[in-house]
Amino acid sequence: MRAIAATVLLAVVGLACRRPARARTPPADAGTVVTVYVAPKAVDRLMGRLTRFAASHQWALSVRTDSAALAEADLVVAESAGVLVGRLRSGSPAAAQARQLADAVLK
Repeated sequence: MRAIAATVLLAVVGLACRRPARARTPPADAGTVVTVYVAPKAVDRLMGRLTRFAASHQWALSVRTDSAALAEADLVVAESAGVLVGRLRSGSPAAAQARQLADAVLK
């Protein structure tokens, strides 16, 4: 019985002495705000995919459906002949992230 108690005690002490796991290092572009204009009819189809992808990269996502967003958005998603297409704004500070988002969501 003492051998079992000693084994259990050593196991508990061993677990207590383990170093805590390090926090995962955030990606270099974490916190980037990506603004996306989505046509009002397509919001329901895309919102889940957009938020999942942005969250997995730790990006802040702004999804807009107002007409003013057409000129300001990093990514514009519109419907063309029944197919959703993405257009990137040239000179956007989040152009690389917007391209990744478009590639992942508009497959």
